[in-house]
Amino acid sequence: MMQPTNIQTDYATEKKKRVLVVDDIRTDLHYVGKLVIGFDHEVILAESGLSALEVADGSIDLIIVDAVMPDMDGFEFVRSVRANQQLSHIPVIMVTSLSGKKDRIKAVEVGINDFISKPVDRIELKVRMDSMLRMKEAQDRVREYQKELEHLVEQKTFALNRTLQKLQAVLDGMNDCMVTVDRDLKITEMNQAFLRIIGKSKGALQGLPLKDLLVGDIQTDGFASLFEHAGTSAELDIEFPQWGRKTFSVLTTPMEDQGHLIMMRDITEKKQADEKRARFLCILSHELITPLNGIKGLSDLMLMDSAALSEDSRRYIGMINICGNKLEKIVKELLRFVEFYSDMSSPEDNNVRLDLLAENVIKSFSEKKDRKHISILFSVEDPPSVVYGKSDHFVEILFQIVDNALKFSKEHGTVEIVLKNSPGEVQFICRDQGEGIEEKDLEHVFDSFYQAENYITRVQDGLGLGLTIAKKVVELYKGNIYINSNPGKGTEVIVAIPKPG
Repeated sequence: MMQPTNIQTDYATEKKKRVLVVDDIRTDLHYVGKLVIGFDHEVILAESGLSALEVADGSIDLIIVDAVMPDMDGFEFVRSVRANQQLSHIPVIMVTSLSGKKDRIKAVEVGINDFISKPVDRIELKVRMDSMLRMKEAQDRVREYQKELEHLVEQKTFALNRTLQKLQAVLDGMNDCMVTVDRDLKITEMNQAFLRIIGKSKGALQGLPLKDLLVGDIQTDGFASLFEHAGTSAELDIEFPQWGRKTFSVLTTPMEDQGHLIMMRDITEKKQADEKRARFLCILSHELITPLNGIKGLSDLMLMDSAALSEDSRRYIGMINICGNKLEKIVKELLRFVEFYSDMSSPEDNNVRLDLLAENVIKSFSEKKDRKHISILFSVEDPPSVVYGKSDHFVEILFQIVDNALKFSKEHGTVEIVLKNSPGEVQFICRDQGEGIEEKDLEHVFDSFYQAENYITRVQDGLGLGLTIAKKVVELYKGNIYINSNPGKGTEVIVAIPKPG
């Protein structure tokens, strides 16, 4: 049976090391040299400090040097070694007969790692050499790891710089303005679009307080509100020296360093176009009302005296009256849109019970739901849902969404309405069992005048303004509106309004 063998690896003798021995006394030099060779290391002998510096290079693993030598003593030699970048990491053992405290302190100051006294003892020399060689190998591994780490950092830095360059190119190619500010709201970075708008150089803007670019309390308060409610967007009118007054959609996002990223989209032309469209619709609607009242009034009078008319005349006048009623609905919807659009003022701080408003809105649709035999199921999660704002605004949201649900529901169907309290927000959910909306139409349902139904096959009246109005009001209250729909399975509309802060 084999007996276990106790093997102790000598860390310093795993591989032959190169040891430089320096001593002006030849007998001592060769004696130490033979001891080192006996430890299975390679030896380089030098009889002076100057000759040792000539043969020393980075492949040396250990230096053993005598303290007292002519021309250049051991201390001066070690100073030269430590001053040489190629040699500075090599450990040094000093062979000395000096034992004074000052000499020992001086040795440490010049960078000597260990001492051995004369006469040199073989066992002591072996122990001290092994200790220094182990230290040297550990330091070599650390330096190698450091080199690898520096190389890796260099590679990652290069890749990061390339990525940052690409990102900067993308940012500079954007039409939207991008600017970052620190926690003190001082400008740190910006893209070319922002520089073009401001009309100043990057150097002139960096470190500048953002408020120095704003004119008046309205702009300053507008940005302050955005920073307070980070992650929300708002429309702000901002004055610029080069471009004059412009309207921007501004979104602020907090950053990890407690600063903010500000994205600004110029919507001046869009807002002007919307205002022109609203004015045009207002004029058009009012101009249509006058002749429409005449058509409806005359047709009503003629139908009141229908006994004197022929059957065909009564049928034709009835058709005129029906078309007049439909046209009146369309014109009223236009007027409702224009008036509501022009009255999109800031929300008021009124306490509004959504559950009570929803009940009243549902009652207003009694005739319409009965006509199609539709059931409305209404439920409220307690406590009652409360928001701040204008009652008229929330009535409009509820009205338009419920109206749409009833309009596109099948006969004998069901519309489910739920008021739900969620963390930080109140949700109004309306589900119908209608035909649903195709995926290609979902992204357009909030567009003005958009109808998901095909124009030729459409059976529902209306201009497609209901959801447009609802979305405008929801955005006014920093809320969100979502639509989920599956063709043939119905539609779900979710409105989320932030709770009072």
